Amino acid sequence: MKVAAFLRDHLRSYRNILVHPTQEMRPPDGAAFRGGPEWPRFSLQIYARHCWHSIARPIDARPLAARQEWPYFDPRYLPLFWPQIYADRQLSPDDPAALPLLAASHTPLTDNTPDVLDAGIWCGPIVLHFGETVANHGMRIAPSSLIDPTTPLMFSMPPIRQLEPPSYFWKILEHLSIDKRRVLLIRKPTRFRLLHVLPQAERLYCKLFWAGGPSRRHLRMMDAIVAAQGPVERDLDRVFVSRARLAEGHFAGESYLDEAMTAAGVTVLHPETVDVHSQMRTYRRARCLIFSEGSAVHALQLLGHLDADLIVLARRPQYRLSPNSLRPRVRSLRYVQAVHRLIHGLSPSGRPILRAGITILDEQRLLTGLKSAGIDLTPVWDSRAYAAHRDADIAAWLAQRRAAGSHPAEQAMLAEQLRSPLLLAQTG
Repeated sequence: MKVAAFLRDHLRSYRNILVHPTQEMRPPDGAAFRGGPEWPRFSLQIYARHCWHSIARPIDARPLAARQEWPYFDPRYLPLFWPQIYADRQLSPDDPAALPLLAASHTPLTDNTPDVLDAGIWCGPIVLHFGETVANHGMRIAPSSLIDPTTPLMFSMPPIRQLEPPSYFWKILEHLSIDKRRVLLIRKPTRFRLLHVLPQAERLYCKLFWAGGPSRRHLRMMDAIVAAQGPVERDLDRVFVSRARLAEGHFAGESYLDEAMTAAGVTVLHPETVDVHSQMRTYRRARCLIFSEGSAVHALQLLGHLDADLIVLARRPQYRLSPNSLRPRVRSLRYVQAVHRLIHGLSPSGRPILRAGITILDEQRLLTGLKSAGIDLTPVWDSRAYAAHRDADIAAWLAQRRAAGSHPAEQAMLAEQLRSPLLLAQTG
């Protein structure tokens, strides 16, 4: 098969490699991931590591050396992507006294003595975030599965008892026609006599338009994977993929935007209510896709070419989500920049949490931007109804942040954001 031959040309293989479970996510040195393979000459590796940006720059960290006692890493950095680690005992990630309790309830039932296996293909860590799973850590999965039909596909998990991958992880593999029996979850240090790895097919945060996106060969490979599922009828004119039902990271008044889209004849999809297979079929059926900026957009990276126009409604000021990955896939790509203000809180450590904030739109810029993209909502739009939904969403989001009580300075910061003269004029 030509695809497999092309991939084998890009495959790198290493002997006698120790692979660790996921040790930390976003540790304090700035890396996005710690764990996985102890590559030789780690600091000099680029191809095999986890990279961002147009010119590939590794943003992972060398795994910590394995020890017999648990934990041999800092478990405070796992709950960012595996929050249920602390849920059973309501433990604070910042409380050193929590560690003995964690050890009693979460230590794996096996010791840390490394297993030794013959061969595997490294794919990446598993996380509890759909967009991160696909775009950040999943860009080796599809090509790795085509190297050969039998070599195990390796994914790291936190070394925590009874944690399982999210259900959508298995649905993603099913969509990619991967037999789940090939999957090897690394929960303890495991040594491989031969370890293979491919480069990431796509990378995040690429500013140069010509770098970091999918190659033509990769898109043809994805086309072939999708074609094996059979054709779909192109019976949906326009589909709006909404975040209105999510607790955070949405537009104020997005539920009214849902209503207006429906009244204008646009099909509205809430992706969290359907499985991955249904999402993929819906996207393939549409002639025009409109997304609220967020994780669901990354689902398109599980497809090849789409004969569709793509519109992304920005949630963050002057931010364009993954244009290098999206533009090569679609007939046209347009970003509607109608953000008036992003209201956001603080993490327990005092960092801004932008993606969990609530976005207040400039109403006229939204309507004008959509109309210029071929979506005219003005005949069905009621500004008073929109304002009522918007203000109710802002009040609900503020109540949620007060209940969370994440940082002492947050409420004063939110009050200052809401006192902005421009914001007061917008919300009337």
